[in-house]
Amino acid sequence: MTALLSGDDLAARAAQALRVPLQRELGIELIDATEPQTGAAFVVGELADNGAGGTHAGALAVGLELAALLATLPHLAPTEHAVTASTSTTLAAAARTGQRVEFRGSVDRRTGRLAFTTVVATCEATVLARANIVKSVVTLR
Repeated sequence: MTALLSGDDLAARAAQALRVPLQRELGIELIDATEPQTGAAFVVGELADNGAGGTHAGALAVGLELAALLATLPHLAPTEHAVTASTSTTLAAAARTGQRVEFRGSVDRRTGRLAFTTVVATCEATVLARANIVKSVVTLR
């Protein structure tokens, strides 16, 4: 059986995902640095604001996709990576500027080349968005 990402390798891969410029500029950080698969969060600031004092759907999409990746990482071999193949998102509410939004994902199923994930974005126990994101598992370059 192939070894899966864990420990320092898992932490390094999560840190790499957080260094993507869009994630970095949104101020996204891990909910739990010792367990990256727990998810990520950001405080709604100028870049995440929709112009009317709420969260921009694009910023929510970034957080949802990142949380799907973080949830998938422990299901990958060190030579694998996961890229988004499809998404289905329901936007239910918006956080206000200055509020913290958390994104938590889970892997529903992993096949040889796909990972099926469910991600929920919440703010103060209110569900803001829910997404089903399918990740294609590819060879890491």
